[in-house]
Amino acid sequence: MATTARKYASTSHSERLSKMKVTILKVLILGGTNFLGPHLIHELQEHGHEVTLFNRGIQNPSLFSTIEHLQGNRDGDLKALEGRQWDAIIDTSGYLPRIVEDSSKILAEATNHYTFISSISVYEDFSKPNIDEDSPLAKLSDEKNEEITEKTYGALKASCEDVISRYFPNKFLIIRPGLIVGPLDPTDRFTYWPVRVMEGGNILAPGQPTQNLQFIDVRDLAKWIVLMIERQATGIYNATGPEISITFEQLIEECQKFSNNEALIQWVDEDFLIKNGIEDWVEIPLWLSYKRNMPGFLNINAQKAIKKTGLTFRPLSETIASILAWNSLRENTNRKAGLDREKEKELLRLWEQSKENNFEL
Repeated sequence: MATTARKYASTSHSERLSKMKVTILKVLILGGTNFLGPHLIHELQEHGHEVTLFNRGIQNPSLFSTIEHLQGNRDGDLKALEGRQWDAIIDTSGYLPRIVEDSSKILAEATNHYTFISSISVYEDFSKPNIDEDSPLAKLSDEKNEEITEKTYGALKASCEDVISRYFPNKFLIIRPGLIVGPLDPTDRFTYWPVRVMEGGNILAPGQPTQNLQFIDVRDLAKWIVLMIERQATGIYNATGPEISITFEQLIEECQKFSNNEALIQWVDEDFLIKNGIEDWVEIPLWLSYKRNMPGFLNINAQKAIKKTGLTFRPLSETIASILAWNSLRENTNRKAGLDREKEKELLRLWEQSKENNFEL
């Protein structure tokens, strides 16, 4: 992974920087070694900024050996942060409000700008589309609960946002990304589809071809975040795309343009998938079944970021191409999301059988 990450985080840009007039910022990143972090570091260095990382030094420790590393633990070992000053801080690793508050007590006077990477999961109700930044947030039924689960993740993130707003008044930037995709993605939720279509054969696609999808390329997100920091922008922003809506069918069709293998896409009814115990989102990535009643999750309103701050999105084809290139270099081929191939074959066999039985009736 380290070799691959370095490939996508090159820092040799002296010729471009020599032609630019930049205000050099000293930026601290809390975390920074997983997915979004390396892309942020790459973008910050592209702009000539000085980066410091604070983390445990466990995940991808060999990354970015030329920048300053402060080793510690947000849960109990923050000494390395004491007595320091930075122009901006980016928090990519805040999940528990207690831990975020501990570091905030030290960093409140250490910077003039604090960016917190949150999530669209903070919202209370996804039963309706067009959720904007003023929509109600999820709350914990037990404020002492620190177990991160699918049910508590959003509420915990919302509580972290509250901590940030109290400790960094008038100087906080809260980013609520949707599904982040692209090179270095450890979840495989989006990666599954370009890779699966590339393999060809009979491919199970879930539910309706017209289902809307939302996601943001990690490089577009990192670029925009750095620009917002340079502007000293504050406030709360949803960050997801693309600007022009895309359907599940369009995603798969775009993936097919990169494959020379024959692929037969078979759209399988949601009721059939649910009846056969198939889990949405992870087992079949990007599919949210109607039983969840969450149409709003993939129909977030991000117009504030797009129209007011200039958040932009690269072509889908570029995202797919980059994912396939990165995926070809991965050392670990064990995927964290997506159907097992044998299970997919069996489901498609049962689906065809069910259609034949219904036809006979």
